[in-house]
Amino acid sequence: MSSSATVPEEARLLGEEVDVFRWRVDQFRELGFSDADACELAASEADLGQARYLLGVGCPPRLALQILS
Repeated sequence: MSSSATVPEEARLLGEEVDVFRWRVDQFRELGFSDADACELAASEADLGQARYLLGVGCPPRLALQILS
């Protein structure tokens, strides 16, 4: 198997990672985080479900950001 056969697979995986990152940014924005905070959270291992829960029970976004980071 030549190394050129793995390039499309690697490119596809990179594309999927970018798609997931963008989706996570959008999800965090929809929850009310600023663009910068949404990008920071999306790039981290922050749990989107936990973010939804925290904000859903009235946690201020600033405090939620500290908890999630």
